Amino acid sequence: MPRKLRILEETQRRASNASDEENPYWLYDEAQPHPDPSLGCIRRGYCCRSSPGWFGPGQVEQAAALLDLQPGDFVRKYLIIDGIEVDGRWVEVFAPVKLGRDGEPLLPPATRADRLYRMLRSPCVFFDGEGCQIYTHRPIECAAYCCTHEPEQNLSHEAIARLWLSE
Repeated sequence: MPRKLRILEETQRRASNASDEENPYWLYDEAQPHPDPSLGCIRRGYCCRSSPGWFGPGQVEQAAALLDLQPGDFVRKYLIIDGIEVDGRWVEVFAPVKLGRDGEPLLPPATRADRLYRMLRSPCVFFDGEGCQIYTHRPIECAAYCCTHEPEQNLSHEAIARLWLSE
């Protein structure tokens, strides 16, 4: 089967005469259909390899403790600062960094995400190929997400930002 190229959410077939040179825009894996959507999440890792979820208030401290780190050290090692505008206010949240093909963070930890970073699809720093290294204290967005749900059934970034506003 030919490899697929993802550009602006459209998947296109690779030209048969294209070079076999590695291209950073090729998808790592093509998602296979869910074997039984009634089961909900079966930990295939497709979402973990696409984009990390956002933490809710108090969760960074719990995840840091799981790895025996102080919250500030955890942020400086593993997280970026992302955000969204809600009711005319900019709300900042923490999210795990995304890793590049070389296994290095796409942005330095503890820095703010920009629009380009938000668009990139890359694995979460905590996904080790088998699952989440902080699964018991994973971000609220990850815990609530299920690939078989309609998008409006999953927790939105706006809803997570509202949790931070009420903090």
